[in-house]
Amino acid sequence: MTQVIAKNELLRWLEGLSRERRLVAPVRTDSLTLFQTTGKVEEIALDFTNTTLSPKEWFFPATEALFSLERKDGTVELVPNTVDRETVIFGIRPCDASGLIILDKAFLAAPADAQYQQHRSRAALVGIACTSACPECFCTSMGTAPDDASHVDILLTPTGESYTIQVLTEKGKTLLARATVREAEVAPAKPPAVNRVPTENISEVMKRAFETPYWNRLADRCIHCNLCAYVCPVCYCFDIRDYTARRKVVRVRSWESCQSPGFTRIAGGYDPRPTKGAKLRQRFYHKLLYMSEQLGVVGCTGCGRCVRSCPVNIDIREIITDIQKVGARNVA
Repeated sequence: MTQVIAKNELLRWLEGLSRERRLVAPVRTDSLTLFQTTGKVEEIALDFTNTTLSPKEWFFPATEALFSLERKDGTVELVPNTVDRETVIFGIRPCDASGLIILDKAFLAAPADAQYQQHRSRAALVGIACTSACPECFCTSMGTAPDDASHVDILLTPTGESYTIQVLTEKGKTLLARATVREAEVAPAKPPAVNRVPTENISEVMKRAFETPYWNRLADRCIHCNLCAYVCPVCYCFDIRDYTARRKVVRVRSWESCQSPGFTRIAGGYDPRPTKGAKLRQRFYHKLLYMSEQLGVVGCTGCGRCVRSCPVNIDIREIITDIQKVGARNVA
């Protein structure tokens, strides 16, 4: 027997959660589907393939104050920014949940990033398995799957007007306690077919393709718009700036991209990666080689957002395929 929740009961449950916690869910805004705070369950999009942006920004915001320095009574006090609300992220896809695990490896390794750690510990993830795949998806090539329940607290799978329920953690069990569920005999849903990309031994192949002119040719198309980094559920490059306001200084962290012209410029104006080719190469080497060496995971979940968003059609799937061929030619 399988736990099942009807659609109307699901919405009633979410409405109850929204009164107790911050509820973040997919909401349609014009032609976009975005994770937004909502207290109106009728706004929640349930029939989407994937959101325009991942929920990464609810854990690693695009811009966020880290702390402030305030002058009080002749002394300077450091006031850290704190996360004071419990959050439920509803509707996260398995690929995006896998992306959070990769961010965990970067931000929670000792010493842990205090701000990210607060966001993560105060959030619960209610995932929805994919019943269809976008043309750009290749998640199964990157170690996850449309029905992967590994990294969420609860996974729902649509079955007609109901959802089957998998409770994976104690946090999920607590969340579900107030929902009206029933037991039923339900045949397991068959996950959708997903395009495959030849990722076999990609780290070793990348090592043989570093000096190839392929990167310069590819970079001729890049316009440094940084969309690939901003839509990615895994990219975590950032910049930090201090802003002064009256008697206070605020330190702010904002998203950045290794594709930005000044990203690697250091004191004296020297840039160790001065060309577009070197910058573009860095993006894919970080994802497909360096993160494997540093964090033990490939820095891509196969969500396909960068493929959909790139205005000049730079496609990571084509790059992986091309590099397999380039690497094979460069075998010593």
